Amino acid sequence: MAEVHGSGKIRWVISIGVGCLMAAGPAMGATNSLSGGIDNRFSDNAGRDSANEQSDLETRVNLNFQHLSDPGQCTSSVDMGLAYSYWHGDAYDSKVYTNGTLQGQCELARGLVWQAFNTVSHVTRDNRRSDTQDNLTRKNVFSTGPVYTLQLTQVDELQFSAAYDQTEFEEREVPDSDRVSGTVSYNHNFSDTLQGGLSASAQRTELDTGEELDRESAVVTFSKVWATTQVSGSIGKNRLETRLGSQEVSTDGITGTFNLVRQINPSSELFLSANRRLTDQTSTLGLRFEDFNFDLTESSAVEVTAARAGYNTRFSDGSALSTELSVSRSDYVRTGNREERSGVNLRFSRPVTELLSWFTSAAYQHQRFEDEGAEDDVAQLSAGLDYQLSARMDVRSAIGHRQKTSDIESREYDENWIAVSLNYRFF
Repeated sequence: MAEVHGSGKIRWVISIGVGCLMAAGPAMGATNSLSGGIDNRFSDNAGRDSANEQSDLETRVNLNFQHLSDPGQCTSSVDMGLAYSYWHGDAYDSKVYTNGTLQGQCELARGLVWQAFNTVSHVTRDNRRSDTQDNLTRKNVFSTGPVYTLQLTQVDELQFSAAYDQTEFEEREVPDSDRVSGTVSYNHNFSDTLQGGLSASAQRTELDTGEELDRESAVVTFSKVWATTQVSGSIGKNRLETRLGSQEVSTDGITGTFNLVRQINPSSELFLSANRRLTDQTSTLGLRFEDFNFDLTESSAVEVTAARAGYNTRFSDGSALSTELSVSRSDYVRTGNREERSGVNLRFSRPVTELLSWFTSAAYQHQRFEDEGAEDDVAQLSAGLDYQLSARMDVRSAIGHRQKTSDIESREYDENWIAVSLNYRFF
Protein backbone atom coordinates (compact mmCIF):
# COMPACT_ATOMS: atom_id res chain seq x y z
CA MET A 1 0.00 0.00 0.00
CA ALA A 2 2.86 2.37 0.85
CA GLU A 3 4.30 1.70 -2.59
CA VAL A 4 1.07 2.86 -4.22
CA HIS A 5 0.85 6.02 -2.13
CA GLY A 6 4.52 6.86 -2.76
CA SER A 7 4.20 6.40 -6.50
CA GLY A 8 1.04 8.49 -6.56
CA LYS A 9 2.75 11.32 -4.74
CA ILE A 10 5.68 11.27 -7.14
CA ARG A 11 3.34 11.46 -10.13
CA TRP A 12 1.49 14.35 -8.51
CA VAL A 13 4.69 16.29 -7.86
CA ILE A 14 5.88 15.67 -11.42
CA SER A 15 2.61 17.08 -12.76
CA ILE A 16 3.04 20.17 -10.58
CA GLY A 17 6.58 20.56 -11.89
CA VAL A 18 5.39 20.33 -15.49
CA GLY A 19 2.77 22.98 -14.75
CA CYS A 20 5.40 25.28 -13.29
CA LEU A 21 7.58 24.78 -16.37
CA MET A 22 4.68 25.67 -18.66
CA ALA A 23 3.99 28.79 -16.62
CA ALA A 24 7.64 29.74 -16.75
CA GLY A 25 7.55 29.92 -20.54
CA PRO A 26 11.16 30.56 -21.63
CA ALA A 27 12.39 28.18 -18.93
CA MET A 28 11.48 25.31 -21.24
CA GLY A 29 14.67 26.07 -23.17
CA ALA A 30 16.81 25.82 -20.05
CA THR A 31 19.60 23.39 -19.23
CA ASN A 32 18.71 19.70 -19.59
CA SER A 33 20.83 16.56 -19.55
CA LEU A 34 20.07 12.85 -19.85
CA SER A 35 22.51 10.02 -19.25
CA GLY A 36 22.22 6.28 -18.82
CA GLY A 37 24.24 3.17 -18.36
CA ILE A 38 24.50 -0.46 -17.40
CA ASP A 39 26.38 -1.75 -14.34
CA ASN A 40 27.42 -5.37 -13.80
CA ARG A 41 28.69 -6.38 -10.36
CA PHE A 42 29.74 -9.91 -9.34
CA SER A 43 30.03 -10.75 -5.64
CA ASP A 44 31.19 -13.94 -3.94
CA ASN A 45 28.95 -13.11 -0.95
CA ALA A 46 25.94 -11.19 -2.29
CA GLY A 47 24.03 -11.47 0.99
CA ARG A 48 27.04 -10.40 3.08
CA ASP A 49 26.32 -13.35 5.35
CA SER A 50 28.68 -14.93 7.86
CA ALA A 51 27.66 -18.55 7.19
CA ASN A 52 25.55 -18.80 4.02
CA GLU A 53 27.76 -17.25 1.34
CA GLN A 54 26.16 -17.05 -2.12
CA SER A 55 27.84 -15.83 -5.30
CA ASP A 56 25.72 -13.83 -7.72
CA LEU A 57 25.85 -11.29 -10.54
CA GLU A 58 23.75 -8.12 -10.40
CA THR A 59 22.93 -6.18 -13.58
CA ARG A 60 21.58 -2.69 -13.08
CA VAL A 61 20.27 -0.47 -15.90
CA ASN A 62 19.97 3.20 -14.99
CA LEU A 63 18.83 6.57 -16.34
CA ASN A 64 19.59 10.01 -14.89
CA PHE A 65 17.84 13.25 -15.85
CA GLN A 66 18.80 16.78 -14.79
CA HIS A 67 16.99 20.03 -15.49
CA LEU A 68 17.61 23.63 -14.43
CA SER A 69 15.20 26.33 -15.58
CA ASP A 70 16.10 29.87 -16.54
CA PRO A 71 15.46 32.65 -13.99
CA GLY A 72 11.89 33.92 -14.03
CA GLN A 73 8.65 34.18 -12.10
CA CYS A 74 8.60 30.40 -11.77
CA THR A 75 11.75 28.30 -11.52
CA SER A 76 12.35 24.59 -11.20
CA SER A 77 15.11 22.03 -11.01
CA VAL A 78 15.17 18.26 -11.39
CA ASP A 79 17.87 15.75 -10.50
CA MET A 80 16.36 12.27 -10.71
CA GLY A 81 17.68 8.76 -11.25
CA LEU A 82 15.82 5.57 -12.15
CA ALA A 83 17.39 2.10 -12.09
CA TYR A 84 16.29 -1.50 -12.57
CA SER A 85 18.25 -4.22 -10.76
CA TYR A 86 18.27 -7.90 -11.79
CA TRP A 87 20.11 -10.72 -9.97
CA HIS A 88 21.03 -13.59 -12.32
CA GLY A 89 21.29 -16.17 -9.51
CA ASP A 90 18.15 -15.01 -7.67
CA ALA A 91 20.01 -13.85 -4.57
CA TYR A 92 17.40 -11.07 -4.45
CA ASP A 93 14.24 -10.21 -6.33
CA SER A 94 14.39 -7.71 -9.17
CA LYS A 95 13.91 -4.17 -7.91
CA VAL A 96 13.31 -0.65 -9.23
CA TYR A 97 15.29 2.14 -7.56
CA THR A 98 14.41 5.84 -7.64
CA ASN A 99 16.64 8.55 -6.23
CA GLY A 100 16.69 12.31 -6.60
CA THR A 101 15.01 15.63 -6.01
CA LEU A 102 12.30 17.70 -7.69
CA GLN A 103 11.92 21.30 -6.58
CA GLY A 104 10.27 24.47 -7.81
CA GLN A 105 8.93 27.82 -6.74
CA CYS A 106 6.67 30.56 -8.08
CA GLU A 107 6.48 34.22 -7.08
CA LEU A 108 2.80 34.86 -6.37
CA ALA A 109 3.19 38.51 -5.39
CA ARG A 110 5.92 40.93 -4.37
CA GLY A 111 7.84 39.18 -1.58
CA LEU A 112 5.55 36.12 -1.57
CA VAL A 113 6.87 32.83 -2.95
CA TRP A 114 5.32 29.37 -2.91
CA GLN A 115 7.83 26.52 -2.75
CA ALA A 116 7.56 22.76 -3.23
CA PHE A 117 10.05 19.92 -3.34
CA ASN A 118 10.07 16.14 -3.32
CA THR A 119 13.03 13.96 -2.38
CA VAL A 120 13.23 10.21 -2.97
CA SER A 121 16.02 8.03 -1.57
CA HIS A 122 16.76 4.52 -0.33
CA VAL A 123 17.80 4.36 3.32
CA THR A 124 19.02 1.64 5.68
CA ARG A 125 16.34 0.13 7.92
CA ASP A 126 18.45 -1.57 10.62
CA ASN A 127 21.98 -0.26 11.26
CA ARG A 128 22.98 -3.55 12.90
CA ARG A 129 22.32 -5.64 9.79
CA SER A 130 24.41 -5.89 6.64
CA ASP A 131 24.03 -3.13 4.06
CA THR A 132 22.17 -5.20 1.43
CA GLN A 133 19.09 -4.83 -0.76
CA ASP A 134 16.70 -6.42 1.76
CA ASN A 135 17.84 -3.94 4.43
CA LEU A 136 16.84 -0.88 2.39
CA THR A 137 13.53 0.96 2.16
CA ARG A 138 12.40 3.78 -0.10
CA LYS A 139 11.92 7.12 1.70
CA ASN A 140 9.80 9.79 0.02
CA VAL A 141 9.67 13.31 1.50
CA PHE A 142 7.28 15.91 0.07
CA SER A 143 7.20 19.50 1.33
CA THR A 144 5.29 22.59 0.24
CA GLY A 145 4.42 25.99 1.64
CA PRO A 146 4.66 29.78 1.32
CA VAL A 147 7.54 32.10 2.20
CA TYR A 148 6.89 35.82 2.67
CA THR A 149 9.81 38.24 2.89
CA LEU A 150 9.30 41.80 4.13
CA GLN A 151 12.17 44.20 3.39
CA LEU A 152 12.22 46.55 6.40
CA THR A 153 15.28 48.55 5.32
CA GLN A 154 18.14 48.07 2.88
CA VAL A 155 19.90 45.89 5.48
CA ASP A 156 17.01 44.41 7.49
CA GLU A 157 14.40 41.86 6.48
CA LEU A 158 11.68 39.88 8.20
CA GLN A 159 10.64 36.48 6.86
CA PHE A 160 7.61 34.31 7.58
CA SER A 161 7.33 30.74 6.31
CA ALA A 162 5.02 27.78 6.76
CA ALA A 163 5.30 24.25 5.43
CA TYR A 164 3.47 20.97 5.23
CA ASP A 165 5.71 17.89 5.00
CA GLN A 166 4.73 14.30 4.35
CA THR A 167 7.19 11.42 4.73
CA GLU A 168 6.35 7.95 3.41
CA PHE A 169 8.37 4.73 3.62
CA GLU A 170 8.03 1.75 1.31
CA GLU A 171 7.84 -0.75 4.19
CA ARG A 172 4.71 -0.97 6.33
CA GLU A 173 6.81 -1.59 9.46
CA VAL A 174 8.32 1.92 9.28
CA PRO A 175 5.87 4.66 10.35
CA ASP A 176 4.93 7.45 7.92
CA SER A 177 4.37 11.00 9.14
CA ASP A 178 2.66 14.33 8.49
CA ARG A 179 4.34 17.51 9.70
CA VAL A 180 3.20 21.14 9.94
CA SER A 181 5.75 23.84 10.76
CA GLY A 182 6.03 27.61 10.97
CA THR A 183 9.08 29.87 11.19
CA VAL A 184 9.67 33.58 11.81
CA SER A 185 13.14 34.97 11.18
CA TYR A 186 14.90 38.33 11.21
CA ASN A 187 18.07 38.95 9.20
CA HIS A 188 20.49 41.89 9.27
CA ASN A 189 23.33 42.66 6.86
CA PHE A 190 26.14 44.15 8.91
CA SER A 191 28.21 44.44 5.73
CA ASP A 192 28.50 42.89 2.28
CA THR A 193 30.31 39.93 3.86
CA LEU A 194 28.70 39.58 7.32
CA GLN A 195 25.09 38.66 8.08
CA GLY A 196 23.33 37.70 11.29
CA GLY A 197 19.83 36.96 12.45
CA LEU A 198 17.31 35.47 14.84
CA SER A 199 14.83 32.69 14.16
CA ALA A 200 11.98 31.00 16.03
CA SER A 201 10.08 27.95 14.82
CA ALA A 202 7.49 25.42 15.94
CA GLN A 203 6.37 22.16 14.37
CA ARG A 204 3.93 19.33 15.02
CA THR A 205 4.60 15.85 13.64
CA GLU A 206 2.03 13.06 13.66
CA LEU A 207 3.06 9.47 12.91
CA ASP A 208 0.62 6.83 11.72
CA THR A 209 1.43 4.86 14.89
CA GLY A 210 -0.44 7.52 16.87
CA GLU A 211 2.73 9.11 18.24
CA GLU A 212 2.91 12.92 18.24
CA LEU A 213 6.04 15.05 18.37
CA ASP A 214 6.15 18.78 19.14
CA ARG A 215 9.38 20.70 18.60
CA GLU A 216 10.10 24.34 19.40
CA SER A 217 13.33 26.21 18.76
CA ALA A 218 14.88 29.66 19.02
CA VAL A 219 18.25 30.20 17.34
CA VAL A 220 20.81 32.83 16.38
CA THR A 221 22.20 32.56 12.84
CA PHE A 222 25.31 34.02 11.20
CA SER A 223 27.35 33.90 7.99
CA LYS A 224 30.69 35.46 7.06
CA VAL A 225 32.58 35.49 3.77
CA TRP A 226 36.27 36.22 3.26
CA ALA A 227 38.30 36.07 0.06
CA THR A 228 39.00 32.33 0.43
CA THR A 229 36.77 31.25 3.33
CA GLN A 230 33.04 30.94 3.96
CA VAL A 231 31.61 30.33 7.44
CA SER A 232 27.96 29.97 8.46
CA GLY A 233 26.05 28.46 11.34
CA SER A 234 23.47 28.72 14.06
CA ILE A 235 23.12 28.08 17.78
CA GLY A 236 20.02 27.98 19.92
CA LYS A 237 17.69 26.23 22.31
CA ASN A 238 15.42 23.36 21.28
CA ARG A 239 12.65 21.51 23.05
CA LEU A 240 11.14 18.22 21.88
CA GLU A 241 8.07 16.57 23.40
CA THR A 242 6.73 13.16 22.34
CA ARG A 243 3.38 11.60 23.23
CA LEU A 244 2.22 8.04 22.64
CA GLY A 245 -0.93 7.00 24.45
CA SER A 246 -0.53 7.92 28.11
CA GLN A 247 3.25 8.12 27.84
CA GLU A 248 4.85 11.53 27.49
CA VAL A 249 8.57 12.27 27.23
CA SER A 250 10.17 15.69 26.84
CA THR A 251 13.77 16.75 26.37
CA ASP A 252 15.57 20.00 25.62
CA GLY A 253 19.09 21.11 24.86
CA ILE A 254 21.45 23.38 23.00
CA THR A 255 21.49 22.67 19.28
CA GLY A 256 23.26 24.23 16.33
CA THR A 257 24.97 23.97 12.97
CA PHE A 258 28.40 25.00 11.66
CA ASN A 259 29.71 25.02 8.09
CA LEU A 260 33.14 26.06 6.85
CA VAL A 261 34.62 25.97 3.35
CA ARG A 262 38.16 27.22 2.76
CA GLN A 263 39.84 27.51 -0.64
CA ILE A 264 43.48 26.86 0.29
CA ASN A 265 44.66 27.46 -3.29
CA PRO A 266 43.05 27.22 -6.75
CA SER A 267 43.29 23.40 -6.64
CA SER A 268 42.76 22.58 -2.93
CA GLU A 269 39.73 22.90 -0.68
CA LEU A 270 39.01 22.15 2.98
CA PHE A 271 35.49 21.74 4.40
CA LEU A 272 33.90 21.15 7.79
CA SER A 273 30.25 20.73 8.72
CA ALA A 274 28.62 19.90 12.04
CA ASN A 275 25.03 19.50 13.17
CA ARG A 276 23.42 18.92 16.55
CA ARG A 277 19.64 18.76 16.73
CA LEU A 278 16.56 17.23 18.29
CA THR A 279 14.67 15.59 15.45
CA ASP A 280 12.94 12.40 14.31
CA GLN A 281 13.50 9.61 11.78
CA THR A 282 11.23 11.18 9.17
CA SER A 283 13.43 14.27 8.73
CA THR A 284 15.92 14.79 5.87
CA LEU A 285 19.02 14.95 8.09
CA GLY A 286 20.40 11.71 6.66
CA LEU A 287 20.27 13.18 3.15
CA ARG A 288 22.55 16.06 4.14
CA PHE A 289 25.03 13.84 5.99
CA GLU A 290 25.87 10.97 3.64
CA ASP A 291 27.51 8.74 6.26
CA PHE A 292 24.66 9.15 8.77
CA ASN A 293 21.65 6.82 8.99
CA PHE A 294 18.69 6.75 11.34
CA ASP A 295 17.99 3.29 12.79
CA LEU A 296 14.38 2.82 11.67
CA THR A 297 13.88 -0.03 14.16
CA GLU A 298 14.36 2.44 17.03
CA SER A 299 11.98 5.00 18.55
CA SER A 300 11.14 8.05 16.43
CA ALA A 301 12.48 10.98 18.47
CA VAL A 302 16.27 11.21 18.47
CA GLU A 303 19.01 13.62 19.53
CA VAL A 304 21.67 13.67 16.80
CA THR A 305 25.22 15.00 16.80
CA ALA A 306 26.99 14.60 13.45
CA ALA A 307 30.11 16.11 11.88
CA ARG A 308 32.08 15.76 8.63
CA ALA A 309 35.45 17.15 7.60
CA GLY A 310 37.35 16.70 4.38
CA TYR A 311 40.14 17.83 2.09
CA ASN A 312 40.16 17.75 -1.72
CA THR A 313 43.12 18.60 -3.92
CA ARG A 314 44.23 18.25 -7.54
CA PHE A 315 47.91 18.07 -8.50
CA SER A 316 49.65 19.52 -11.54
CA ASP A 317 49.86 16.10 -13.25
CA GLY A 318 46.07 15.70 -13.07
CA SER A 319 46.07 13.43 -10.01
CA ALA A 320 43.33 14.03 -7.44
CA LEU A 321 43.12 13.17 -3.73
CA SER A 322 40.06 13.36 -1.49
CA THR A 323 39.84 12.54 2.21
CA GLU A 324 36.87 12.65 4.55
CA LEU A 325 36.34 12.01 8.26
CA SER A 326 32.90 11.62 9.85
CA VAL A 327 31.52 11.05 13.35
CA SER A 328 27.97 10.84 14.66
CA ARG A 329 26.05 9.96 17.80
CA SER A 330 22.35 9.15 18.03
CA ASP A 331 20.51 9.19 21.37
CA TYR A 332 16.99 7.76 20.98
CA VAL A 333 14.76 9.68 23.38
CA ARG A 334 12.10 7.11 24.27
CA THR A 335 14.34 4.03 24.68
CA GLY A 336 17.51 5.76 25.90
CA ASN A 337 19.63 3.72 23.47
CA ARG A 338 22.78 5.26 22.01
CA GLU A 339 24.54 4.53 18.73
CA GLU A 340 27.96 5.94 17.85
CA ARG A 341 29.59 5.90 14.43
CA SER A 342 32.92 7.12 13.04
CA GLY A 343 34.62 6.63 9.71
CA VAL A 344 37.24 7.69 7.20
CA ASN A 345 37.18 7.66 3.37
CA LEU A 346 40.17 8.06 1.05
CA ARG A 347 40.26 8.21 -2.76
CA PHE A 348 43.14 8.82 -5.17
CA SER A 349 43.01 8.97 -8.97
CA ARG A 350 45.67 9.59 -11.61
CA PRO A 351 45.57 9.85 -15.41
CA VAL A 352 47.64 7.37 -17.42
CA THR A 353 46.86 8.88 -20.83
CA GLU A 354 44.46 11.53 -22.04
CA LEU A 355 41.66 8.93 -22.13
CA LEU A 356 42.69 6.42 -19.43
CA SER A 357 43.02 6.89 -15.67
CA TRP A 358 43.24 4.64 -12.63
CA PHE A 359 41.87 5.07 -9.12
CA THR A 360 41.95 3.47 -5.71
CA SER A 361 39.84 4.02 -2.61
CA ALA A 362 39.77 2.85 0.99
CA ALA A 363 37.19 3.25 3.74
CA TYR A 364 36.85 2.29 7.39
CA GLN A 365 33.82 2.59 9.65
CA HIS A 366 33.37 1.87 13.36
CA GLN A 367 29.99 1.47 15.07
CA ARG A 368 29.12 1.03 18.72
CA PHE A 369 25.69 0.03 20.07
CA GLU A 370 25.39 0.87 23.77
CA ASP A 371 22.36 -1.34 24.49
CA GLU A 372 24.19 -4.45 23.22
CA GLY A 373 27.65 -3.42 24.37
CA ALA A 374 28.75 -4.49 20.88
CA GLU A 375 31.09 -2.89 18.36
CA ASP A 376 31.25 -3.41 14.58
CA ASP A 377 34.06 -2.53 12.17
CA VAL A 378 33.78 -2.41 8.37
CA ALA A 379 36.83 -2.01 6.10
CA GLN A 380 36.72 -1.58 2.31
CA LEU A 381 39.38 -1.41 -0.39
CA SER A 382 38.95 -1.04 -4.16
CA ALA A 383 40.89 -0.16 -7.32
CA GLY A 384 39.90 0.33 -10.93
CA LEU A 385 40.24 1.97 -14.34
CA ASP A 386 38.25 4.69 -16.13
CA TYR A 387 38.40 4.86 -19.94
CA GLN A 388 36.83 7.56 -22.13
CA LEU A 389 35.56 5.72 -25.22
CA SER A 390 34.18 8.89 -26.83
CA ALA A 391 32.98 12.36 -25.92
CA ARG A 392 29.69 10.81 -24.73
CA MET A 393 30.66 7.31 -23.59
CA ASP A 394 32.95 5.97 -20.87
CA VAL A 395 33.61 2.60 -19.27
CA ARG A 396 34.74 1.75 -15.72
CA SER A 397 36.05 -1.49 -14.26
CA ALA A 398 36.91 -2.14 -10.62
CA ILE A 399 37.67 -4.84 -8.08
CA GLY A 400 37.25 -4.63 -4.34
CA HIS A 401 37.14 -6.32 -0.95
CA ARG A 402 34.85 -5.62 2.01
CA GLN A 403 35.17 -7.10 5.50
CA LYS A 404 33.07 -6.71 8.62
CA THR A 405 34.16 -7.79 12.10
CA SER A 406 31.90 -7.65 15.14
CA ASP A 407 31.59 -8.63 18.78
CA ILE A 408 28.52 -10.56 17.58
CA GLU A 409 29.84 -13.32 15.34
CA SER A 410 26.69 -13.66 13.21
CA ARG A 411 27.18 -10.10 11.88
CA GLU A 412 30.65 -10.79 10.45
CA TYR A 413 31.34 -11.39 6.74
CA ASP A 414 33.90 -11.15 3.94
CA GLU A 415 33.09 -10.11 0.37
CA ASN A 416 35.12 -9.91 -2.82
CA TRP A 417 33.61 -8.23 -5.86
CA ILE A 418 34.31 -7.13 -9.42
CA ALA A 419 32.32 -4.57 -11.43
CA VAL A 420 32.16 -3.25 -14.99
CA SER A 421 30.06 -0.21 -15.96
CA LEU A 422 29.23 1.47 -19.26
CA ASN A 423 27.80 5.00 -19.25
CA TYR A 424 26.47 7.15 -22.09
CA ARG A 425 25.43 10.82 -22.12
CA PHE A 426 22.52 11.34 -24.54
CA PHE A 427 22.43 15.15 -24.24
